[in-house]
Amino acid sequence: MSPKAGFMTPKAIANKIKAKGLQKLRWYCQMCNKQCRDENGFQCHLKSDSHMRQMALFGQNSEKIIGEYSRQFETTFLQHFRTAHRHTRMQASMLYNEFIADRHHVHMNSTKWVSLTAFVMYLGKTGKCKVEETDKGFFLTLLEKGDQEKLQGALKEKRKRAEEADEIRHAKALKAQVARAQKLAQSPEDDQQVTELNRGEMDAPLGFDLKAAAPGGQPAGSSLAQAQRAKNLLAEEDEESPQGMGSHQQGRKKTALDEIMAEQEASKKKKGLGQASSSASHCLSKRCWLAKGIVVKIMSKELKSSGFYKEKASVKKVLEQGGRHIGEVEHLKTGALIQVDQEQLETVIPKEGGRVLVLSGEHKGAKAKLLGVNTKKFQAEIEIEAAGRRRLWVEYDDVSKVSK
Repeated sequence: MSPKAGFMTPKAIANKIKAKGLQKLRWYCQMCNKQCRDENGFQCHLKSDSHMRQMALFGQNSEKIIGEYSRQFETTFLQHFRTAHRHTRMQASMLYNEFIADRHHVHMNSTKWVSLTAFVMYLGKTGKCKVEETDKGFFLTLLEKGDQEKLQGALKEKRKRAEEADEIRHAKALKAQVARAQKLAQSPEDDQQVTELNRGEMDAPLGFDLKAAAPGGQPAGSSLAQAQRAKNLLAEEDEESPQGMGSHQQGRKKTALDEIMAEQEASKKKKGLGQASSSASHCLSKRCWLAKGIVVKIMSKELKSSGFYKEKASVKKVLEQGGRHIGEVEHLKTGALIQVDQEQLETVIPKEGGRVLVLSGEHKGAKAKLLGVNTKKFQAEIEIEAAGRRRLWVEYDDVSKVSK
């Protein structure tokens, strides 16, 4: 027999009592408006067909749905604030607890704010509430439309005062510059009298006379006066030249300062000549590093078509032609003899334990044993047999492999 209309079974009554009031927020589904009482019920709801259909709709336009829930949450929260505590300074947590007392409100877990603090800071930044942070938490005061307008008006007035202050400061700076200019113009240091500008014959527009000179060497037209002025300028330059100064100084006796300056000039010239001679001797010593019996690498791109580019060869003879040093080398693979300028040759570093020939320095021409290389500094450690097995570090260009 079916129960009468309005009659509830004991189980339905028990479920209604259990569902009375708020439940845990993490077990509430905003899309389905369903509150679950425990974890098991929430997991069963997530697997239901109705929830899957709602989530399919959510996935099609998630940003729009979250934005709509956020707008509803903000609107209802401010409406409750305006209705219950319009002119009261309220603690944010207490106001939030009053707002969520209605179990059918839009829950915060469906909005863009992850916490109450983030929502409170948003209200403060947008000017909808006055936010105060204290030791007891955040306190909110509702700002009505008139208060918002007053706040915006105060900000505009502040910006206006700042702009006016900048204009006044700029005007004062200009006034000070004008005063300084007038003071400098009226100073006693400037005794020149101000006269009226009269151009006279130069009232006509200015121009340049680019006519060619006459065959006799005299300027054409009315440029005789200009030529005379040019001669006078050249004469003045000749008088101010160092020779003119020297002839003028010959007539007076040299002082101690003149003698010291002359000694310094002589020492500078001597030092410069010494550096030039040392650099010249250094260039001469390094001009020819080729030696018979070493292995070199051919770096001439002109020989690329012949197959000798970046190939190794043995130096058979060193020739000198017009100040250039030419090496007659034998290609190690084919045995072909070719002549290559030493500028297009490079030294070859053998493996550790190989024999090399020293090409520069005090041990030039001595044979040595390669002990190791430093690839970062481009140096090689060698042991010279002729110098009592002396070890030293040399540059890559100072040694080369000895041909067998």
